[in-house]
Amino acid sequence: MKVIRLLAICLTVVFLVSGCVVTKKSYTSLLSELTALDLEKEKIEEDLSDTRAKNDKTIAEQKNRISSLEQEITDIKTKYDDDMAIAASRQEEISKSLKGLQAESSEQTQNLLKQVAKIQKKYETDISAKNKAINTLKAEHRQKTEKLNNRFDQAAQSNRLTVKRLLKEIDTLEALTAEQKNALNELSDQADQLEHQLKEEIETGEIRLKRYKTKTIINIDNSILFGSGKAILKEGIRKPLAKIAKAMGNFPENNIQIEGHTDNVPIKTSKFPSNWELSSARALSVLCFFANEANLDPRKLSAVGYGEFHPLAPNDTPENRRLNRRVDIVILPAQ
Repeated sequence: MKVIRLLAICLTVVFLVSGCVVTKKSYTSLLSELTALDLEKEKIEEDLSDTRAKNDKTIAEQKNRISSLEQEITDIKTKYDDDMAIAASRQEEISKSLKGLQAESSEQTQNLLKQVAKIQKKYETDISAKNKAINTLKAEHRQKTEKLNNRFDQAAQSNRLTVKRLLKEIDTLEALTAEQKNALNELSDQADQLEHQLKEEIETGEIRLKRYKTKTIINIDNSILFGSGKAILKEGIRKPLAKIAKAMGNFPENNIQIEGHTDNVPIKTSKFPSNWELSSARALSVLCFFANEANLDPRKLSAVGYGEFHPLAPNDTPENRRLNRRVDIVILPAQ
């Protein structure tokens, strides 16, 4: 936690010394990620502490159980020793008078000897059973302890990998060159412009703008782009597309990829044998508009058709299928 806070302080100093190369938005984003990492680490430490407490409680209960059984065995052995002493004493007395009694009561003497043997066997059986129970509990205790230790080791390894990954992401962000940072800042500014210029279309829900660290995606429903099963642009979409092209034209170095998508309802016509052809044709229609009518640099444009294989939602309702029928305009900073 101290390392992450120190890292945040160092980043602040670097931003001040370098004349604020990174925008306030980028700094706030990075600081949010650092704060999230701090909270995630605290949660991991809290989970490990709870797990250790539960393990300590389980071990204590097992130890108490073993102690109880050992005390029980000690009591049995003590009673056995006392009984055996009494039996030995009685056996000695019987042995002394055995010859005299044998003629008169040999049957009674044999019964007494059988009772002594029976008592001895009973106590030996009891002790054997208790020892077996103790050994079983000890084995269970060892197994549970090994499982808990394995769980601790796995959790610790997983946490170390998570922290390592997050630290690597931080290092990657720090390693961005000034040119890359400028490109990302420009991409963010362009997203702001697009969001402002397309405010009306975005509010209707037919056009959606998604921001990512290294790209911006403009998502347009096919329902306002094309007719059903067609790849010719509707007249009503040309004005919004022109707005998009104008905003993208302010950043001529960016690369633009147009992606066509369909739902999973199959199509089979002479012109479009499958959704692959339909999605590709629709992406090309948008590309041609940008290149031929909006005068964007063709060298920065590309088109691809994904058919139904990159859905936004499961194709299980009419609404979800409508969301999946779309064209995505992906804006990437120059490499």
